Amino acid sequence: MQATFKSRFIALMLILALSVALVPFTANAAGAVSVTLNGSKLSFDTSPVIKDGTTLVPYRTIAEKLNAKVGWNKQTQKVTVTKGTKTVVLTVGSKTATVNGKSVKLDAVPTVKNGTTLVPLRFLGESLGIWVNWKAATSTVALETKRTISHAMGSTTLTSVPQRVVVLTNGLVDSSVYLGVKPVGAVESYAEQPWYTFLRSGMAGVKNLGDETQPNLEAIVKLKPDLIIGSKMRHEKIYSQLKAIAPTLMTEDVFSFKSTIALEAKALNKETKADAFLASWNSKVAAFKKEIGSKAKSTDVSVIRFNPDGSSRAYLDGFAINILKELGFKLTQAQLKARVGESTVVTVTNQEQTKLLDADYIFDFTTDWVGDGGVYKVQKDWTSSALWKNLEAVKNGKYYKVNVITWNYSAGPMAAKAMLDDLYFYFDLE
Repeated sequence: MQATFKSRFIALMLILALSVALVPFTANAAGAVSVTLNGSKLSFDTSPVIKDGTTLVPYRTIAEKLNAKVGWNKQTQKVTVTKGTKTVVLTVGSKTATVNGKSVKLDAVPTVKNGTTLVPLRFLGESLGIWVNWKAATSTVALETKRTISHAMGSTTLTSVPQRVVVLTNGLVDSSVYLGVKPVGAVESYAEQPWYTFLRSGMAGVKNLGDETQPNLEAIVKLKPDLIIGSKMRHEKIYSQLKAIAPTLMTEDVFSFKSTIALEAKALNKETKADAFLASWNSKVAAFKKEIGSKAKSTDVSVIRFNPDGSSRAYLDGFAINILKELGFKLTQAQLKARVGESTVVTVTNQEQTKLLDADYIFDFTTDWVGDGGVYKVQKDWTSSALWKNLEAVKNGKYYKVNVITWNYSAGPMAAKAMLDDLYFYFDLE
């Protein structure tokens, strides 16, 4: 009963969150919708209308403001708009359009109002490489022909929505799949190469650029990307080389999945999807915190792994730690006191220090990244010792071996959702 109520509650919250996030072109259907281009309001002889939840506008006005060439075939009722290398053809009354000859299904059909042909604004803008964004507070569709995006290494100006994107962290691969973006190139997964199994269907045909810590620059050049997204944590030293290849954005680190998806979405005109994810995530976090109640604040957690050299480590920062903190859990004082400088881990060099790994709950994502099985022998050696068996978490049955991919490696929105689902199980909330 409790699990059923929880599932229904989360589903309701998700529906509400998505409803808020996806109002863009349905809100204020009965009222006036404004359209701006690079911050300036556009005027139309025939007002925009909302049809099938989609804003339609006079095609000629929009096309001319975008310095695009326009054509109208009265006999076939076809609209042609050409800008740069993109040619868009729409037909009045048809839900099928073409972009450079490729058929695309429309959410709403082009129509005629007072002798003026109206076409779906988002579709036309996105097809021509324009950023299209909905501002609910003012019922405004904002069009931008360029964007200057602030990031961890400065700011970068893009002059059209990128189409050939290279992503250089595992978290960005996760984020790309969630956003429905297929990069032309990406760094490989830390396990299950080339891509994690749960992401593989969205990465078919993508060029493998090697390890996240040392991506193949020559291969990147050959891909002729129009945008590269990396991480200051991983790629600060090669930033100048990357931006010489293509405009480059940098995340601050490799595990802050919310800021990662927001940055990528802003560049790639996927803000609606990113906003929907963030609204859904916040709702799920709120639901978890409500269900677990005050227990979170009084619960210490320890996220650990064992190493092939015989040592172990406890994490003080990172993907899993950030999520646990967001949910209200805390690290142990012993681990915090053992921190050296700004280190993100506490290295435990010998079993005499086993107590440093203890907490109310221990989550262990040890994995055999070397491939010889040696690390599992280390793990077994530690966890079979008397000192280990005397840890509070172990005695209370709260030591869990967790999935390193969704708890550490993938570090994106899809991994975050999977980790949160795991926590419902580990804290007996299902």
